[in-house]
Amino acid sequence: MNKRILLLFLSVMLLFSIQLPVYAEGSANAQEKLVLFQGSKKMIHNGSTVMAAQPLTAIKGVTYVAARSFVNEIYGSIVYDSKNKQYTLEQGGSVLVMRLGKTSYTLNGVAKNSGSGAPYLLNGTLMIPVRIAAQSFGLSLVNFTKEKKIELTWKSFPVAKFSVSNTNPYAQQTEVKYKDQSYHPRGLKIIDERWENNESVFEQAGVYTVTHWVKDETGVWSDPYTVTIRVKAPNQPPVARFTTTKDTYRIGEYITYTDQSTDDENRIESRVWNNNERGFFVAGPQTITLTVTDANGAVDEYSKTITITDEVKYTKEEFDLVYTNIGEKFGYSGSSVLSLPAIPYWINDREQTLIRSNSPESIVDEGITYEDTVSGDVRFLLHNLNKRSKAIKIYVLLTNENATTATVRLGAKGMAGPNPIVSTVGKAVTGRFLESTLNPSYSYMYIPAGESRVIFKEYSEKSVRPGDVYSMYADVQMNANLKFRVIAIDEQRDVMKMLPYLQVLPSHDRHIRGTFENANRMMYVNQTIGDVKSRMILADNVVDTRISGIDKTTNTPVLNAGNYGVLYTLRLSNVQPHTAIVVNPRGGHYAGAFTVNGKVVYTTTSSILLNPNEVGMLYKSGDTQETVTITFTPANGSMLPINLLFLPLPQA
Repeated sequence: MNKRILLLFLSVMLLFSIQLPVYAEGSANAQEKLVLFQGSKKMIHNGSTVMAAQPLTAIKGVTYVAARSFVNEIYGSIVYDSKNKQYTLEQGGSVLVMRLGKTSYTLNGVAKNSGSGAPYLLNGTLMIPVRIAAQSFGLSLVNFTKEKKIELTWKSFPVAKFSVSNTNPYAQQTEVKYKDQSYHPRGLKIIDERWENNESVFEQAGVYTVTHWVKDETGVWSDPYTVTIRVKAPNQPPVARFTTTKDTYRIGEYITYTDQSTDDENRIESRVWNNNERGFFVAGPQTITLTVTDANGAVDEYSKTITITDEVKYTKEEFDLVYTNIGEKFGYSGSSVLSLPAIPYWINDREQTLIRSNSPESIVDEGITYEDTVSGDVRFLLHNLNKRSKAIKIYVLLTNENATTATVRLGAKGMAGPNPIVSTVGKAVTGRFLESTLNPSYSYMYIPAGESRVIFKEYSEKSVRPGDVYSMYADVQMNANLKFRVIAIDEQRDVMKMLPYLQVLPSHDRHIRGTFENANRMMYVNQTIGDVKSRMILADNVVDTRISGIDKTTNTPVLNAGNYGVLYTLRLSNVQPHTAIVVNPRGGHYAGAFTVNGKVVYTTTSSILLNPNEVGMLYKSGDTQETVTITFTPANGSMLPINLLFLPLPQA
């Protein structure tokens, strides 16, 4: 045979001997087959051999397959939830949830029980009953006993799916967008699609079914995927309206506004008033405007003009005294406060140990911010700002150096933060502590001899980010001398492991730390209050003197500037009828809380007192003479001193 012809013949034969690429067996009609072999890791998927993590294993009549290997071949997924200690397997819209050692499981949220065959771990691999998995995911299973193999078959169609930007649009107004999320579980290409009713803007109200199909590269079409869209009638704008009780008012007369705005869907999102003062103090016309906006951004505006006559009912100061609610504030002449007579009071300090750990207030290093040994009734005050570049945690550690177990009773406490706004933290922590003192919840901790415990665990659980302020008041009672340490360390560290390496941080700023005694201050006023304007000076370090203590880390005497952490109780025995009691900050801004006759009042409920030209309403006496009891502690982060003003209410 001619040599050239022979070479050509051999080349043709070689060409036909090479296996040309084809789709996997059954792919033309979307048919899938997976063959598993007993005692073997081998799996044959559509003619291709793959290896499982563990062999197919039979135990007491139940056959187990390596879960992740199996799920990968049927185009599913598996996730382990360490919190709930459960495995979630998903495939083709079905969700199977299983737990180790449990024959019970859930399929698409429905509880089931196999009666036998619980998932287990084989060399770290999750093994699951193959029959349960096949039934859950709609796979046909045939067990060839003689051949020691299992055949699983199913159909693998392309999956049509899409999301809709708005399933409840307005006709003629809302643009609807559709995002195609179709896919093929085998990764085949989507080459064609078909839609029905996928309008971008619907002209008429009604219920519409949007349907989508897709076709893969083998020519197989998906099942339809539908979404129901309920189209609403075109949105109508809201109608802004309000009324006043009348059209003409005197100077200083209270005005009531009644909002009567409406919306066709009752979805008014905002109401913005302009010039809706509770009272006016200049004669002439006043125009008030209300602007309302509905949930769809449609806006309407309404204005009304009223007339203010020359006749005076109340001056501005009288009006504010009468109509300012408890917890609100109003403007007041700060300079005039200094001319008011100061009410004398009798001070009786009562036994209470105060631990003030407020220095260094700005934490820049890890370490012990304060330590001492104390017993009996103890109040802790912690107030710090994290100026490190990392988040920190703050701990209070008690150590029992006695020969017997110590008992610690935890009582009233207030915690606030972490938060970068100091006034927010100071107001919240003060109010929460005062609320807790009204109805304390007690718990007990027992510290064996020679051991240490972290108290206020809920305080130490929070991470204080750079720039955040963190604050706490807490009352405890100890039946023995216990050593405490207040510790600030980076959040990821273990406080007990770090303890041997920590040093006492220096008190390097103007704030105070120390151990103080007699930190419950009683003040008694027996003279008549409210017959004339007067004031009571508090926390000024002159009239209201500081309590003294010792910084036990240096054995240096210290004075508690501002008396922060001191719990004041003011007993006013003769408050005249119709007397307003307000708080006036003298040092600058103030954000705190007061308990007045058993009710906590924040200063203020929705804001803070910015400066001496503002006052916060605490109380108004009734028609008879009263005894008024006020409890407070100077608020962390606020400026002192403060004055309580006693202002007679005007007669109507």
